[in-house]
Amino acid sequence: MAEQPTHHFILTLQVPSPNGFAVCEFSNAITPPAGWTRAQLFKGLRDQIKQDHPEYRGATTIFFSLERNQL
Repeated sequence: MAEQPTHHFILTLQVPSPNGFAVCEFSNAITPPAGWTRAQLFKGLRDQIKQDHPEYRGATTIFFSLERNQL
């Protein structure tokens, strides 16, 4: 059986849209690189989202959560 990721994140972003604002939530389980800080992971996630979803460049973060994945 594959090892489970160590953490789970939720990142909610908001961008202006023609009708007001668009809000999108990104959520996944992840194992951060060894030695990374919470701040480094947050920046890495935002950078990856901007790369994968250019429409969210310049987005405002309205929620971020990073927790251990194990209950």
